[in-house]
Parts: sequence; C-alpha cells; structure tokens
Amino acid sequence: MQIINEDRLNKFIEDASQLDFGNNEKLPPIHQWNPKLSGKIAIRIDEQGFWSHEGSSFTRKSIVNLFSKLIVFEENKYYLISPTEKWEIEVALAPFVVVDVDEVKVNSIDAIRCRTLTEQTFLVDEFHAIWLVMINDTGEKIPFVKVRDNLSAFFNRAAYYKLMQIAIDNQLQVNNELFISSMNKRYSLGAID
Repeated sequence: MQIINEDRLNKFIEDASQLDFGNNEKLPPIHQWNPKLSGKIAIRIDEQGFWSHEGSSFTRKSIVNLFSKLIVFEENKYYLISPTEKWEIEVALAPFVVVDVDEVKVNSIDAIRCRTLTEQTFLVDEFHAIWLVMINDTGEKIPFVKVRDNLSAFFNRAAYYKLMQIAIDNQLQVNNELFISSMNKRYSLGAID
C-alpha cells in the first residue's frame, strides 16, 4: 500500500473537482463507485472537526466541503473515494461536526435542524437520529447524530449547549434525563445533575 504524496493529492483534488454533483446539497453517486484501495493519505479530521494534510490545515473550505461528500465508512475505516481512487484517512471522533442547531416547524411539527461545519443541513428525524456515545474512561457521554449512510457527526460545544437549552426551554425532562424532540420522536441527551 502506498502513501499519497503532494502531487497525487493535487491530482485527486483536480479529478474530484471535475465531478459534477449539481447543486451544493447533491451528493455524488459514491455507492456506484468501486475503485481498488489506492493507499493511505495523510488527511486527518481532528477532535474539533477540522481537516488537515500532513499536519497543515486545509485553507480552502471548498476543498473540505468537496471531500466531505466523498467520505465512506467501510470495515471500521474512513476513506475518500472517487470513481478511480480510494484513499484511507484518519478520523478522530466523527467525520462531521454539527456547528449550529435551531428549532423549525415542518408541517406544524416541531423539528431540530442541524448544520455541519461542511455546510450540510438536515432535520433530526428517524433517518438522522441522535444517540449518546461514551468518549472517555470517565463515562462522559456526548450526543452524535447520523448525517448520512453510516456517517455521523458530533455536536460542537456551542451546538450542544444550544441543543440542551432547547430541551430545557421545552421542559423535556423525565426524572433526571433530558430529551430533545424532533419530528415527533424523542432523543435522550443524557442525565443531568
């Protein structure tokens, strides 16, 4: 297995940029692509959701947004995929981070809308469910949400606090457990003291 160098990374970016996904929200047909594993690429998504290559942060948000549409998760590993290449990448917590949440109405039903750092937006619902994940040995749990397929996001501190405030404002507490309600479903945010 080879490690990608700067020239190969630039070629991957150039090839991926040529793909036409239509509008900003449309995803490429990655489920139709089946390239062989090309190797590992020194791309990392850190604990804050920031992308870097060989330790240097990506400076072009458009490249990060493009790459976020090319992520797949297979056999407990994350990959960037194109029709002809497949590169393993490192992900610390999750490939996406929710940076903002707000309350909206959808056909008179209360819903929570999430926006990720890479500009995906979606409603918390049966297809984008929230669940709790233990992130360290202290038993601390944080909420994650499904973004698409088997890819998830964690909530950054500001979005998490906003989510908690929405639950408190809507008095969605049972015993010492706090819940959020969206699209007629309840999701636990964990125990509160």
